[in-house]
Amino acid sequence: MLAWAFLSGHPSWSRFLAWLMATQAELHRQLASGIRLVAQEGWAAAGPLMGISLLYGIFHAAGPGHGKAVIATYLGTSRTRLRRGVLLSLLSALVQGAVAVALVEVVAGLLGYSLRRAQSAGMHMENLSFALIAVLGSVLALKCGGALYRRRRRPRLAAGSLLSGTGRMRAYCADCGGLHRLTDAHTARPLTWRSGLAIVLAIGMRPCTGAVLMLLVAYSLGLRWAGIAAVLAMSLGTAVTVSLLAAATVWFRQAALRVLRQHASADGRIRPVFDVLGLVGGLMLCAMGIGLLRQGLAAGPHPFL
Repeated sequence: MLAWAFLSGHPSWSRFLAWLMATQAELHRQLASGIRLVAQEGWAAAGPLMGISLLYGIFHAAGPGHGKAVIATYLGTSRTRLRRGVLLSLLSALVQGAVAVALVEVVAGLLGYSLRRAQSAGMHMENLSFALIAVLGSVLALKCGGALYRRRRRPRLAAGSLLSGTGRMRAYCADCGGLHRLTDAHTARPLTWRSGLAIVLAIGMRPCTGAVLMLLVAYSLGLRWAGIAAVLAMSLGTAVTVSLLAAATVWFRQAALRVLRQHASADGRIRPVFDVLGLVGGLMLCAMGIGLLRQGLAAGPHPFL
């Protein structure tokens, strides 16, 4: 989030965002043409629609969004490996698509609500997602803040540590009992189902507006399964972009760790660094979730609906 704020004032970044928005608008027009082509020619014309939907998901996810902030904050402040970050990205994108499908199936399909009513239900789901982000940030901040407080109260010379031949502190390995630096296997934090579920729901419970509109148009044309397939392709495209962000975040984190490990006494300082980053990131997520929730509660209906 800090990097995004830093880049937002750069002219090149502004031009990139303008190009990104223009590309999304063009892809949105092509989606409308693609679904009409399927209505005219049948499933034989579904291939181009799936390809355009995939590209739309890729470019749509490249813009500003709360999901990328959650993923980047979690991976940047925890010792989670890349494959777990990619898994979270994929699951979050698929859940987001599934929520859009469920929303249209239940609201527009079973209950016969209007387009405006479906969009209103989507706004409620968005607000619930924003509230979960605020809760997730609060839990992260409290957890890391508590760890920092407990560490500060400990004696400076902790039990189980020993001075090396160079006079610097070295720690015993809890696995083998030897004296060596921490490796990636030691600093990796396992992904629990509780934290994973909270992240997936905080990101995925906000349905994509483009996916909802695509499904509603497909419903009106009698192309229910074509619309669902297009939304699935959008979700896969979103997962590609968010996974690239996850990879970049993990690479940056590992590069920072390598710099810390160049100093023999830095092994014991890695955990406090992660706790400080987690505290700051959690507070920022909490503030972002509260701000988005307030904005969502005060927002009116979509101008096109």
